[in-house]
Amino acid sequence: MATARRKSFNPVIYIRYSFEFLLLMVFNIVLFILPWALSWRLGRGFGWIAYHALTKRKSTVSRNIKRAFPDLPDGEIEVLIKACYLHWGEGFISTLKLWMISQRKARSIVVAPGIDEYVSNAQAAKEPVLYFTGHFGSWEMAGRYVGGIGPGAASIYRIQKNPFVDWFLTWIREYHQLKLINSWSGIPAFEDALVRYGGLAVVGDQFKGSKGIEIDFFGIPSSTPRGAAILTFITKPRLVFLACTQHRGRYRIHIEEIPYELPPHMNDTWIREITQLLTGKLEAEVRKYPEQYFWFHRRWRDLDRQEAKAATIK
Repeated sequence: MATARRKSFNPVIYIRYSFEFLLLMVFNIVLFILPWALSWRLGRGFGWIAYHALTKRKSTVSRNIKRAFPDLPDGEIEVLIKACYLHWGEGFISTLKLWMISQRKARSIVVAPGIDEYVSNAQAAKEPVLYFTGHFGSWEMAGRYVGGIGPGAASIYRIQKNPFVDWFLTWIREYHQLKLINSWSGIPAFEDALVRYGGLAVVGDQFKGSKGIEIDFFGIPSSTPRGAAILTFITKPRLVFLACTQHRGRYRIHIEEIPYELPPHMNDTWIREITQLLTGKLEAEVRKYPEQYFWFHRRWRDLDRQEAKAATIK
């Protein structure tokens, strides 16, 4: 089993971690007091400030959007970039707030047609559900909502650098029945969580480097995680594409069960087909709401390197 890398103790770093944790706690207390309607508006205001002041990632956002939508005029690209920042700001603040609201309040701001019945039926039939989603809309609200159905669910997550922050975020999610399985645990741990908790969410659109499989996203090849396909072959779950869109303090969750046939033996061709199918579903949703995708990450990192190398040669 893989484990997270541990660095030697550095008192200066842990003083910084403690300060960050203290700020997080103060901020969470303020958010706990604020009503929901004010919290998400505060988030959009934060996104507006970030758009104008925190421009470090703006070039990455612009480059990614131009690749995905090459025919989009420059003026519309800038409008979309600003919308991305506003969405990110709302999502950032709302993510912290939504784990502090009651289950009743969380359900009141979500429209999720047919999901409760679908998940309950799967749980009754003891058929695990593997949810595939991406860095799109509000994947945190998706986990909050699905985790609140029946005995709960699990999700793969990346450990935070700050151990105090990591402890708090893990505790508050698991308090609301979303068991977290760290991404270093490996396939056996993911398989166990899927079977044990009856549901496991995979955010499967990150750049994976040499360990991934090359998949087209907006017609551009990029290394993509194999995990969802491998887990599907091993555990034979209900495979579900999930998208949770965010709409100014309210949310809509859409799920679609993906039919599949298992080959006699797991192979790259089958893994590629399943992963491409899931990625295609994600792309279709992103095309509907492009401002809700997390264009801030370097999804096409190989292409970034190729372009940087070409620019250096020139």
